[in-house]
Amino acid sequence: MSAAPFQRSAASTPVIVVTEPDAALPVLPGAAILTIEPALHDHAAGAECIACASRGDVRVLLFDLLERSRRGLVPPYSSVIIDARKVNGPQAVIDRLIPGRQPAFGLRDHTVARSFHMV
Repeated sequence: MSAAPFQRSAASTPVIVVTEPDAALPVLPGAAILTIEPALHDHAAGAECIACASRGDVRVLLFDLLERSRRGLVPPYSSVIIDARKVNGPQAVIDRLIPGRQPAFGLRDHTVARSFHMV
């Protein structure tokens, strides 16, 4: 029996998101750490510039990590820690990782959904 398209793989990588400003990042052997940076400047609602959007898009950062790993440019990892302590409104970061909360656009988002899961 074959798996349905975009079904979560049993081999997906666990992701931990740290949002509390004063929290320490967990120390996990083999974990990759990605940092979500706040916007460079203020924007009108829904009008974020591409430079600021790319700094804070967790799906873009995870896809980039996956691609760099496939090319052998980063060491192997067994989990990912997302450092979102500097972000205003970190719930948006979490919503991008929970299936069904925000729509997936294109192959990149579907690849991230299959390759990573929140714990």
